[in-house]
Parts: sequence; C-alpha cells; structure tokens
Amino acid sequence: MENVCQRYQLELQKAKETAGRLESELHEIRLKLRNQPTHSGYLKELKKITLDMTITLNELEHCQFRLDECRAETQKVEERYND
Repeated sequence: MENVCQRYQLELQKAKETAGRLESELHEIRLKLRNQPTHSGYLKELKKITLDMTITLNELEHCQFRLDECRAETQKVEERYND
C-alpha cells in the first residue's frame, strides 16, 4: 500500500517541478510580449504554455487527491491491524 502512496508522492513532486518550470517560461514569454505584443510566435508560445500549465495543475490536483486518498486508506488498514 505504501508503494502506491510513494508513487503518488513522486508524481506530485514531478508535477510541482513542472509547474515551476512552466511558470518561469510563462514569465519569460510575458516579458517578450511586453516589447512585441502582436508577435505571432510569442502568442502561440503563450497559448501552448498556458495549456501545459492547465494540464499540469490538473495533474497536480489529481495526484494530491489520490495521495490523500491513499494515505487515508493506509491509515484505515493500520487501525484495523492495531485493533
């Protein structure tokens, strides 16, 4: 059971790292768009990064939910064995 929880913990950590990287990329592209607000390449990149960020945040939320669920299930099993 703990192995499954560790998997979700690892996925959560990776999602957080990805979100941080995407946040940096988003900041960079916004700075570029300040100078050239109609640059089609930058706008396309902004759209892609925004979509990737949305997907990553959904994954992060899902992993957190599954991790919480796993920990609750593990706690129930441990309580059963301790009784």
